[in-house]
Order: sequence, then C-alpha cells, then structure tokens
Amino acid sequence: MIGRWSSGVAGAALILSACAGPPPDGTAEARGEIAGGPLTPAVDARYLTHLLFAADDGTTFIGSFDQTAEGEDLLLDYDVRLAEGDAWRSLVLTHDTVSVARAAWRLLPTPAMAVRIGDAGQVVSLLFTEPDGGGTDSVRLVAGEEVSVWTGPTGQRESLGIAAMVMNDRTVPGILFFRRAARALSIPGASTDGRTFVFADSLGNGLVVHAGTIGQPTVAHTWLHGIEAAWGDVTLESPEAGRTGGSDSAWRFEISGTTVRGSFRPLMDGDPGDGTLIRMEATVYVGTEVLYFNGFAATLPSP
Repeated sequence: MIGRWSSGVAGAALILSACAGPPPDGTAEARGEIAGGPLTPAVDARYLTHLLFAADDGTTFIGSFDQTAEGEDLLLDYDVRLAEGDAWRSLVLTHDTVSVARAAWRLLPTPAMAVRIGDAGQVVSLLFTEPDGGGTDSVRLVAGEEVSVWTGPTGQRESLGIAAMVMNDRTVPGILFFRRAARALSIPGASTDGRTFVFADSLGNGLVVHAGTIGQPTVAHTWLHGIEAAWGDVTLESPEAGRTGGSDSAWRFEISGTTVRGSFRPLMDGDPGDGTLIRMEATVYVGTEVLYFNGFAATLPSP
C-alpha cells in the first residue's frame, strides 16, 4: 500500500474547529432565515468557503463564499460561476452586510440562491434561480456522499465527494471539492494563493491536486475505481513560460513510488499561468490504464 499524506495544522484550526460541528441550525431557503437568533461571535474572523464541481462532459462550477464577522456585522462577498461550454457565466455576485448569524461561517441565502443545510450543518444543495425573478429553477448543485475528508496544511477542512448539477431536466454527475478556511482578523492573512486542479471522468473517478507554494509541498487526492487515497510526494511541473499550445501548455504530474502520472492541458489557447479559472482536460496513467478527465484549475485565496 502506498503511503498516505498527513499535514500539520496551524493556529487557524482553533477557529475552524468552531466550523466543524455546531448544533444544526435548520434549513435556509432563498429570502428565508436560518433558525436561531443572531449571536455575535467571540472573535472577529474571516471565513472562506469554496465549492468546486467538475463533470466529464465539461460542466464546471465554482462557488466562492467570503464571510467576515466584525462586531455585530457579517460582510458577505459571494461569487458563483458555471461553465457548460467555452465561457463562464455568473450565477451569483453578491456584496452585502447583514447581522451576524449564530454560525457566522455558514452559507446564507441570497435573492438568487437558496441554501439547504443537513443535520450536521453540511451543505446539501444550492438552488439558483434566473436573475429576472421569474421563479424558474435554473441550476441546482446537489452534494452527495463524501468519499474523503481531511485537514489542509493551515487547518482548513477539505473534502472530496460525489455530486450532481441539475439543469432543467438534465442531471450531470461529477466530483465536488469542498474547502472551508478561517482566520481571526487579529492574525495577518496569508500572502500567497494556491492553485487547485479538479477533474472528473465518465467512470465516476475524481482527482484533486493542490499545487505547492513556498513551504508547502504539492499534494493530491484520488478517487479511482471506488478507492480513495491521499498523496504527499507529488511532482507537478508547470509549462515553460512563454510557450503555449499542444504539449507545451501542459502541466505534468507524477506521484512518487506509484505508477500514477499524467498531464493537464488548457482547453483554450493562452498562457496557463495567467487566469484564476482555466478549463482543462487531463490524461492520467495508472499503470497501463489510461483515464481521460475534464475539469479546471482555480486559484484559491486563503482568508
């Protein structure tokens, strides 16, 4: 059995532990309220949640939910996008200030987005409606079983799970990567952002790779043929600067001590290092088996 990766947990885990298992607050729907009265958190803090979905047909989704609790106010900065073809379209773009909720880290509904919460406080689904207010359900993200849950290098909670995008009468299965990080406002923020690659294929397999930053190695999480594994000894080589097109624009990766290796290539021309969201395809070799994935790379900030 190949060795698994485990990471240290920084001081941010003290705040994040408050995000992991509070009593359930019920369900929040669009223009609704979460049950339970407001309560000012003991520590002013920033909570950053990311949901990244990838499907084999190229459907990709990213939700960035930035919430900052200061005193009795909760500042919301939500940015949710979906891509079914060559371009991303916005589902939610919200900047607002509301009264701080009892669980300041929990996602709140907006006029264009309903949030359904499970008994353990997890996101069960997000429902998006057309901005014209016609009431027609346009997109629903449904989170299924988590196949792997771990703690990231700075204490953030991360997971990989099965999910689906429901668009009108069409259901697209895929892989969902979840991350929630937190930081007390009295603690300086991180100076570097990290790039994350998320891929899915037609067999239900999934792959997540976090590109390394200064002081943090590249790590990978795989869900292959129903087996979950996490890896720390990962080599990830970026494309040569200034060269684009074909193999010159591909990222190459290899997991040391295994037969798992492959490459990630942008679907559109351009420097693969210049955007925060890049649609990509991946070819992954597991021994003599070849797997073909679709997904994207996203630059994810830290709180």
